[in-house]
Amino acid sequence: MTAGPEVTVLPGSRRFDPEGQPWHDQVAALHAALREEVGAVVRRGAPEPGEKGAVEATLLAVGSSGALTAAVACFRAWLARDKTRTLTVTWTDDTGAERRLHVTGDNIDQASFQALTESLGGRPGES
Repeated sequence: MTAGPEVTVLPGSRRFDPEGQPWHDQVAALHAALREEVGAVVRRGAPEPGEKGAVEATLLAVGSSGALTAAVACFRAWLARDKTRTLTVTWTDDTGAERRLHVTGDNIDQASFQALTESLGGRPGES
């Protein structure tokens, strides 16, 4: 992956079975869009509190403000296709604190990703 702040993305849905092929196809479409627009995308298992096993999350490095803008555009477009979709985006801000943003397809608006863009917008290229 390229150098830059790392963003972890955990897609979800209130409608689809997380183990079903239709959901896997939708998540694959998100990964393909992110790869095309942002670059390297890594899938990694993330343990879920109180659950056995791991939930697969997507990790990407946003090494430029353009990559961050492209990632947010992909997130917004993917969420807009199905109002039951959700994204939980996690990153570390410039103070070292972990930040988390949960957005659903039915509540996405202009300010939905503002915390992410404000936190990372001034830090492209940093690790």
